[in-house]
Amino acid sequence: MIRFKDVGFSYGNQKIFSNLTFHLERSGYMVISGPARSGKTTLVQMITGIALPDAGDIMIDGEYIEDIAGSNTKLLHLRRKIGGVGGVYSLLGDRTVLGNIALSAEIAGFPARAARKKALEACGKYRLIHIAGHYSGMISEVERRMAQIARAEAARKNLIVADSPTDGLDPKSARFINERLASLHLAGVTILYLTTGSGPETGPDEYLRFQDGRLVK
Repeated sequence: MIRFKDVGFSYGNQKIFSNLTFHLERSGYMVISGPARSGKTTLVQMITGIALPDAGDIMIDGEYIEDIAGSNTKLLHLRRKIGGVGGVYSLLGDRTVLGNIALSAEIAGFPARAARKKALEACGKYRLIHIAGHYSGMISEVERRMAQIARAEAARKNLIVADSPTDGLDPKSARFINERLASLHLAGVTILYLTTGSGPETGPDEYLRFQDGRLVK
């Protein structure tokens, strides 16, 4: 599903990645950990075509990211496959929680009425019914992250990139989010989980960590 091979990337004179290599198989669940500024957000940007490598190859769902990024149509198609939590995957500020989730389902191809129904079901599953009519600026950080996962589930995304989904949350909220991600993984969703901590204790297939611009076990 996601394959990086000998990827290099720098911001100016600062080297972020050096020979970065990993492979997340379809329906796999991988945790990548590292401190702040280790490259986690840059990794997300490269997966979504926002940033391109200086060296090496990146393949997403069987296509090279350089080829995808060269076509607006392919890039849009790629981004519609990916559900995200945290980082660049913020909720739209001009839509309610329910509206954000329903819009994602509509973009995925559901008719408006069916999309709204799926959004309501997702709000119930993620304990968001009481704030379904609120805008993102009116809700808590944990509610935003739950809404982002609910949005991905309602749209039936087959890949979820979770950028620090539980960092800074209380243990109960973190456990709930990790349980929902584990449930999605069991349903066949591919999950890449990025964190400054150690990640969930159960669920993931593989744990890697950043070290000097590379990934190690």
